[in-house]
Amino acid sequence: MLLKNKSMLVFLLLLSLLISSCNMPQNAISPAEQTAIIDASIAETVAAGGEDSAPPADSDPSISTNTPDPLIATNTPDPNTVPTDTPGPSDTPEPDTPTPSNTPIPCNLAKFVSDVSIPDGTTFQPGDTFTKTWRLQNVGSCAWTSGYNIVFTGGDAMGAPSSVQLTTGTVNPGQNVDVSVDLIAPASAGTYRGNWQMRDPSDVVFGIENSTSGFFWVEIKVIVPTDTPDPVTATLHTSSRTKNMSVGGMSSGTRLGIAPNGDAIRAFVDFDLSSLAELSSSSTIQSATLDVSDHDGFSCFEFLHPLKAGQINFGTTPSYPGDFNEVPSVILLEVPSALGISAPVTITSILQDFVSSQGAGHFQFRMWLDGDDAGSGLACMMEWADPTLNITYLP
Repeated sequence: MLLKNKSMLVFLLLLSLLISSCNMPQNAISPAEQTAIIDASIAETVAAGGEDSAPPADSDPSISTNTPDPLIATNTPDPNTVPTDTPGPSDTPEPDTPTPSNTPIPCNLAKFVSDVSIPDGTTFQPGDTFTKTWRLQNVGSCAWTSGYNIVFTGGDAMGAPSSVQLTTGTVNPGQNVDVSVDLIAPASAGTYRGNWQMRDPSDVVFGIENSTSGFFWVEIKVIVPTDTPDPVTATLHTSSRTKNMSVGGMSSGTRLGIAPNGDAIRAFVDFDLSSLAELSSSSTIQSATLDVSDHDGFSCFEFLHPLKAGQINFGTTPSYPGDFNEVPSVILLEVPSALGISAPVTITSILQDFVSSQGAGHFQFRMWLDGDDAGSGLACMMEWADPTLNITYLP
């Protein structure tokens, strides 16, 4: 830039001289002299410009500081140098957290809220009755209607029905409902648990969300008080009210079958429970069997029709024809032949029902052949020497 300015100065000087010469006398300076003056001025100007443009003594004139070497990339890192700003494991950016998708709520889903009554571990004595109530919440997407039930699904039933209606109205999603079931404490000491689930109107069973098993349950402990008397075991024999009867009348023996004249013979059996110590309507029957296997046969051992025994109440003595044809309230046994009564028959629940309603009364029933139509052509007789009732109970 300095050389260019000085050249411009020289040009202006020369131009001034030329103009001046035009105003001077023609004989003052010859053309040859003018040319020499101009050449000398140019030489001095060039010499002066070269001295001013010389580079500093400590600079290398062979290298331009403004032009990069085309063989060396100024931004290429040394391969032997580890960049100081290289991110380490702790500097690695965390991946974006995925946005959870919306999971649809199932139609049928329940949640256990609380035991309204009978919390786990509640104690009872054998035979105690109680009502268990659960509070459940509808956490599904469908309303619960009168078609929904709770169902027993395993464990100890404790006298419960197989299912109980959940509600007579409607339980919408988010609402609670209390549901109850009546139960009976078992006769023996121990811990008992019954499991329950839900069932919809299509008979689809479903559980509750806050239980790993899907069950809600009732769990109790049965404790036999130390002052409770030991169970009583007794064998009862028939009372004086035991008779047999045919169309022809009554006899003192216990017989049934077809009499020689073709009449059907019925045996009326009576056990007097009042002879059992401290037996009452609050007693618990632990076991009871009817043993009519001790019999003798006359003329036949096989029957044309089944042998039946049914519970009736014939009072002090049988009364024909009412007791003869009265429909039994409960069938105690039904066997196809005499061979079918070779072992005792269990009647525990039947006797418990009788004692609970009648106390220590007379337990009576009738035995007969179902369809005595052999006529006078066949005489068949069965006779019992000692029918017995074997019973174990808690007074």
